[in-house]
Amino acid sequence: MRNSEKKLPNDLIGAAGVHFVVSELTLRGLIALPTIRNTPGIDVLVSEPDGSAQASLQVKTSLKNVNFWPTSKPEKCLIGPRSFYVFLRYISPEKRFEAFLESGERVARQVRRNLEEYERLGRREFPYWALPSNNEGIQQLSERWKTWRPPAI
Repeated sequence: MRNSEKKLPNDLIGAAGVHFVVSELTLRGLIALPTIRNTPGIDVLVSEPDGSAQASLQVKTSLKNVNFWPTSKPEKCLIGPRSFYVFLRYISPEKRFEAFLESGERVARQVRRNLEEYERLGRREFPYWALPSNNEGIQQLSERWKTWRPPAI
């Protein structure tokens, strides 16, 4: 079996996503640093070069063209005015990632609603965040990523 045909372990998929995010933010002129693996919930620290704006990012990566990503339970989600999630999916035919940006508060809120719905239906708990069901909402999250900068302090 060739290397390209082997299934990548999830930790390598996650590392690829983190490095993609760091690379993209650096090309925007931001300071973007991946954290060490034992930093709970924070994958990337981002700052304007002059320190006037900062943020923490959690990156969720899929090598498939998915519409949802498993997450932590809402109480463990990264929340706060400077906390954001970047959701990545790999567009295989184009050999590129597609990225979506959402605030930590909105992610936690949606995960909570999803868990409540699962409980109402008597299904096993599965915390996840999903893209909006309409193209306009998906496009907004994509554009938000493309133009995002950390909030001012």
